[in-house]
Amino acid sequence: MRAPTLITILVGVTSLVTVNAQAPDASGVDLSGIYAPPVFVATISVVGPDVYPFTAEGERFFNAYNPLLSSPNQADDCTPDLMPGILWSNSPMRIDQGDGRVGIRYERGNTTRSIPLDGPAAAADQPLTDLGYSVARWEGDVLTIETTHMTSDVIRNNRGYPISGEARVTERYWREPGENDLQMELTVDDPTNYTETFTLRREWVWAPGEELHVYECVNLGPRGDEAPDIDELVRMLEEL
Repeated sequence: MRAPTLITILVGVTSLVTVNAQAPDASGVDLSGIYAPPVFVATISVVGPDVYPFTAEGERFFNAYNPLLSSPNQADDCTPDLMPGILWSNSPMRIDQGDGRVGIRYERGNTTRSIPLDGPAAAADQPLTDLGYSVARWEGDVLTIETTHMTSDVIRNNRGYPISGEARVTERYWREPGENDLQMELTVDDPTNYTETFTLRREWVWAPGEELHVYECVNLGPRGDEAPDIDELVRMLEEL
């Protein structure tokens, strides 16, 4: 089988995003603004454990996972990123604070999360959703977001590290003293797949002059042995 082809198009339809559009909340800490990956490359730098503490079930999933066949975007290039995979996006994001909520918009997929500060715990019958159920709080200068009830089966897109619907992931965002860049640490608690909790980390660069583009995607259809129809691809691009 040939290697998969993925084409995503960022159309030059832009809107200048106003930074700090809302007043910071009662925490006194304002993380509002636009952040970008350290460099615009195909992959980002993620710091994680040298050895993942798999349970037997987690190890079976990992060994059976084939990113060329198991990942949903191999059947549909425009499959949206889920939680927590969206956290590893290599496109810009924007944080807004105010009105008792934290808003995070990711350029990739035009995905937006609206997260209540000090909101209620998930209901007993809370359904699983693509972005899960999230509640935010401040721990000193650290913005902490806990998310449960996610539909995704992997922590990172196109990688076989599993996650179950029973998992809890905790995001922590902060700035080092004197810096505007944003640090993010994700703690994964999933007894179904791992014998202990572990953390992953990445960095976002403060980018007040950056813009979030409208994200457009072209789906080339399910993968197969045949090369994509170039004429059909041109037609799809012309329709954008």
